[in-house]
Order: sequence, then structure tokens, then C-alpha cells
Amino acid sequence: MEEQETGPSTAAGGAPDLGWHPLGAKPSDPGWYPTGVNPNDQAYWDGQNWTARRRWTVNGWVEQGAVPAAAAASTGPAAAAAPRLSGNPYAPPAHAKPKTAPATLNVGVLLIMISGIALMFGSVGSWVRVSGTIGIAGFHLSINGLDPGISTLISVNGYVTFIGGIVLLVFAGLAMTNDDLLLAILTALVAVATAVFAIYDMFRIVQKISNVTTSAGSSISVGWGLICVLSAAVLALIVSLVRLVSR
Repeated sequence: MEEQETGPSTAAGGAPDLGWHPLGAKPSDPGWYPTGVNPNDQAYWDGQNWTARRRWTVNGWVEQGAVPAAAAASTGPAAAAAPRLSGNPYAPPAHAKPKTAPATLNVGVLLIMISGIALMFGSVGSWVRVSGTIGIAGFHLSINGLDPGISTLISVNGYVTFIGGIVLLVFAGLAMTNDDLLLAILTALVAVATAVFAIYDMFRIVQKISNVTTSAGSSISVGWGLICVLSAAVLALIVSLVRLVSR
């Protein structure tokens, strides 16, 4: 907007021009125009005369004079429903971004859900696998992540990563209807903590296995459950951090 006229002057139709007109608008165009430098104090030009005045307050526009139907439409219920940050009638209404929205399932949320389920599944799966032969018979033994023997071996067990998987699954479900920044931060923090425990579990299990001396025909290795836990934790960490920094 640029000021074309300042102070009382004569506009089209011979009436005093109380205000100024926005760029591209003719002085004869009906509408609300500021009476000075303050856009919250305006007068209505009907094309021939200044017929009404209005002033913006915390409760909305306070009008004086004969307000034409076209002018009243801009201050009716429909206009009041849309929040406006400025008294300038030519400024577009400000639409607040809702924190909640209809349920949506994007790739990031889906991957976090999958990671949470995989963490729970892997936490109750095999963490240590022992195989060997006795005579002509072979045997296979697995120790799952919740077995007390895992706690004795590395001081922690699969309950930590199992709980981390539950929390990530719940947060992913909330993220379907809530785009709040705090939720994204909490999801990333849980993913970081879970990944730290998963890496520690893998490191300690590998360390303990490497120190075990096995007899001929027998072997001890990392189970599929611990591999699943570590992979899911790393995936959840990457996805949650990407979602956080891309906001």
C-alpha cells in the first residue's frame, strides 16, 4: 500500500477524501479506508460520500454512522470467525495452524510403529544361540532377552528395549493426530535412549561370547532377537531425528 493523498482533500464526487487508497484502487472504489496513518481508524467511502467511521478495539470494530450492507458484510459473523492480526481490511486473515488433525499415516510414523513392534518382538526373541553335538545327536539352545541369565551376563536385559518399543509405538499412534513439537522431541529422546541400550546390549553380548571357549563341534553366537532389536532401535533413531529436524 502507498499513500496517494494525506489530510482532507477532494476526491471523486466532490466529497472530502478523509484517507488514502491502496495501490491499484481508484478513489471512487467503495470500501473502508484509513483516515490517517493508523489503519485501525477507518472511514467508509461508498463511491460518492464518506458515510461511516469505524475503530478497531479488542472486541472488534466499533462503527459509527450509516454502514452500508456491503460494509457490514466485512464485519459480520463470517468475518469475525476468521482471526485478524491487523486492522487493515486488505490484510488476509491469519489462520492458526491446528495442533490436531484427522488421523494420517505418513512414512515416518509408519516406520516408527514398525520399529516399536520390532523392538518388542526382538526383546523376547533369542539373544544368545548355542549349538553343538553330543555323540551323534545335535542340540540347539537359545536364551531370550528376558531370561534372567541375560541380566547375569550383561547386567541388563530385554525389558528395557521392550518398554522402549511400547513407548515408541504409543508416540507414533499419537503422532497420527498430533503434530506437536514436544511430541516429536519426546519421540526422538526415547529413540536415542533405546538405541543406546540396544548398542550396549549388542556390544556386551559380543564381548562375552568372544571370551567363551567352545569345544569342537559346538558354537555360540548372537541370536536373531538381539539383531532385530539393534536394527529397529537404529531405524527408530534415524527416522525420529529426521522428522524432528525437518519440521
